[in-house]
Amino acid sequence: MTLTDAVLIVLLVDRIHGTDVAIRSAAKRCAKQLPRSQRDILFKIGNSPAPWQLVGHLCQYLAE
Repeated sequence: MTLTDAVLIVLLVDRIHGTDVAIRSAAKRCAKQLPRSQRDILFKIGNSPAPWQLVGHLCQYLAE
């Protein structure tokens, strides 16, 4: 799994489920499958009190 795959999964979970619990769970699950050097952003999303805000912020700055 790459970081791009993990971010896409978290974005899809936000779009489909839209709950904080689902976003946290997906982010933590994906972070465990990435190399340690790429895990920080997903753990920030997973440990955030409002992960949907971080996902929204992430969407704004994705390269097209």
